[in-house]
Amino acid sequence: MRRARLPIVAFGVALVVAASTQRGEAHKPITSKYTYNDDVFPIFRERCARCHVPGGVAPMSLMTYEEAFPWAESIRAELVAAHMPPAAADEGFGDVVHGRALSPKEVDIILTWASGGNPRGALDQQLPEVTLKNDWVLGPPDLALPMPSAFTLGGDTMEGVQEFTVATQLKDSRWIRAIDLLPGAPAMVRSATISLKGSPDRVLARWVPGQDPQPDIVSRGAAFRMPAGAELVARVKYKKTWSYEGKSLSDRSTIGLYFANATDARDVTTLSLTSSELPATKGRTFSFTRTLDRDVQALALDPARVPDDVTLQVEAVKPDGSRAPMVRFVTRADWARRYWFAKPLSLPRGTRIEITGTVEDPELTSAAFGGPMAAPKPPAPMILELALDVVGPAERPAQR
Repeated sequence: MRRARLPIVAFGVALVVAASTQRGEAHKPITSKYTYNDDVFPIFRERCARCHVPGGVAPMSLMTYEEAFPWAESIRAELVAAHMPPAAADEGFGDVVHGRALSPKEVDIILTWASGGNPRGALDQQLPEVTLKNDWVLGPPDLALPMPSAFTLGGDTMEGVQEFTVATQLKDSRWIRAIDLLPGAPAMVRSATISLKGSPDRVLARWVPGQDPQPDIVSRGAAFRMPAGAELVARVKYKKTWSYEGKSLSDRSTIGLYFANATDARDVTTLSLTSSELPATKGRTFSFTRTLDRDVQALALDPARVPDDVTLQVEAVKPDGSRAPMVRFVTRADWARRYWFAKPLSLPRGTRIEITGTVEDPELTSAAFGGPMAAPKPPAPMILELALDVVGPAERPAQR
């Protein structure tokens, strides 16, 4: 299941073994050919600055050497465990838009630096300042809808979940190509799910910090239909990091709607891929399937409810026996994201969607990225809820 990551894991383990032979020395030896200034900082600035920046949702900034150096071992552990970047799709299995935030070369540079003494580079080298950018990923929306009220996490509260009902006040039904969220307080907004009121399974957007723009689904002849007078339900998860412990934070986020200028779009619907109770024992593998009862074009996979640290592989097995890889990733419950396929997948009636998984080791790294591990609990059976976002097949032009 995790063969795509084995070279990275083996590389990281080898570095740890090499470093362990230096115990007893006063200083960690410098074995890395990469430095923070010349090699690591450009990657952090390009790939990580939307979260790991002062005021961001991550528990620490990585934008200066002084900030990144103490976390080198935790960075190594998170990369080896495939926890960072969160919920990245495995390369080479399926074709997912913005699937990976780090290339294999970038991972190699960071691992080498983190395990090889963390050299800084030239002491007199001045690096550009990196500040938080909190703006609309897709540009200004066609309709901005602030939450009806603010939500506050008091000084004695570290996390919470709040549901907001937001009126769109649309006079007519509209096609929607995308929905986004702009946090009012980026340091505390961990995730959000936006759905139509009265239709909780009709998920219009699943937002996580630092997400990339979704593909143009209108070019694929698809959009979300929103009826006149529709109300939205935004379920927002808030979580402070240890740096805000004892402090009060308030947020009033804004939902952004992006209209589609389309009259013949196909409405995006979802097919449930829900398992029965599955074993949660470390190292245990499992599988379940769903057979399609109609022709569809699959646009994305949505992990609606998944536990942490499960390697999931989703593959379509067509009636003729051919297999179409869709996506493989390690689940992160707090960072659930839609996996948009690079191209719609045409799946005929009778296709089996095959989900296989392996329960990984949650003790590979701490839940708080360097923080204390939670007390181990006996594994309880788990249920996975995934959804396949689909449209009906495109209409064929009439024969003349």
